[in-house]
Amino acid sequence: MRTKGLAMLLLATVLLLTIGALWAQSRVPTAVITRTQRIELVDKEGRIRAELKTSGEDTLLVLYDGQGRLRTAIGTESVAFYGADGKLKGKIDAQSLSGVAPDSR
Repeated sequence: MRTKGLAMLLLATVLLLTIGALWAQSRVPTAVITRTQRIELVDKEGRIRAELKTSGEDTLLVLYDGQGRLRTAIGTESVAFYGADGKLKGKIDAQSLSGVAPDSR
């Protein structure tokens, strides 16, 4: 009988702590702005699959394949595509497109 009473007391304590924690979390204000210099998207094994970062004057979105090899780099001035061998396969930059699209400014 004593064990049953202790189990009920433990259950009630856990329930109250859970309710208290949930209530406390609901009172935390949500951030409107998140500031950081780099974001990494990782797979379930912890390997980086994508990065959003700054590099000097450029902002980059870098994509990696499942083996961690660089496959695509998108910057403010260019987009580069890499093969599974790591070699550059193609690149589009703002200079090569300068005559294609009108300036939207």
